[in-house]
Amino acid sequence: MKTANLTDPLEIRGIRLRGRIAAAPIATASADPEGGPTPRSLEIYRRLAGSGVDLVVVEHHAVCRKGRARLAQFRLDSDPAAETNRPLAELFRDADCPALVQINHAGSQIRDEALLAEKYSISAPSEVKHPSCALALKPRAMDGKEIAATIESFAAAARRAIHAGYPGVQVHACHGYLLGQFLSPITNLRRDEYGGKIQNRARLLFEVVEAVRPVLGNDGVLSVRLGLSDSFPKDPPEGLCLEDGLWVARELGRLGIDHLDVSGNLCGYDAPGEAFFADWARAAREAAGKVPVTCTGGIRKLETAQALVAGGACDIVGIGRGLQKDPELVRKWKEILG
Repeated sequence: MKTANLTDPLEIRGIRLRGRIAAAPIATASADPEGGPTPRSLEIYRRLAGSGVDLVVVEHHAVCRKGRARLAQFRLDSDPAAETNRPLAELFRDADCPALVQINHAGSQIRDEALLAEKYSISAPSEVKHPSCALALKPRAMDGKEIAATIESFAAAARRAIHAGYPGVQVHACHGYLLGQFLSPITNLRRDEYGGKIQNRARLLFEVVEAVRPVLGNDGVLSVRLGLSDSFPKDPPEGLCLEDGLWVARELGRLGIDHLDVSGNLCGYDAPGEAFFADWARAAREAAGKVPVTCTGGIRKLETAQALVAGGACDIVGIGRGLQKDPELVRKWKEILG
């Protein structure tokens, strides 16, 4: 069997990637008050589209106004918002660079205190203060009607993403945002069908995936960024454990997602060392079957990226802050690779 290489092409449903290097999503907080791109946004992503990466995952877009984490966050919460975001999607198409757009609901993971001035209630699985939220707020537990509305919001945002010109979406289910809050027994204390054992805590994520799939059409790519655990690989286990996270990955594979991106949940995404999620990615790749898996997290060296793909830990390597520091990083790698 041929060993995979960073320069090997890869097909993800309707998208053909020229190689195996992706630009990981990083929040720029550059959106305008209506959730659309500013000149600064377009410049940031124009540079990224021309960086030599084979895939870009565009930072999270809120599926509804009260689902924002930051004031200057992109949104896909209305049809006008989809039109406003069309220039950003066209930028990637013009550069012949495949791009997926993240869709997300922050739940109680509010980053900007200014959002509280809007006076809407903050929703979450349970009335539990988010352990990573610096603001003094206690969310309201979502009822069945609000859960159903949230599922519809994700599906509507996915439809708008396709309308804006993106070939697919990535459902954000990590870093302690709403879907990750449901996955974690630390933030989910519910006693109904959405709480308790992992099969119930993952129910909302599965229902979102099932609602999003039909609106993407036959060619639309459905990706999920999944927080596999609430604790980093070398930390004492707490909350969502790796075993449960891998069960979720396995079920997502059975649901027919097209791509899986691995990260942390309540613990976030920033651990010491290089390629700190490598073992998780390998385990998730095995669990999810034939679903292509991206490993992101501290990948800074070409040798590390090559070893991850060649050794079967993942199908794609995601580069985030490395590209921020050096926009020419991937071009340099590809020159070395020939």
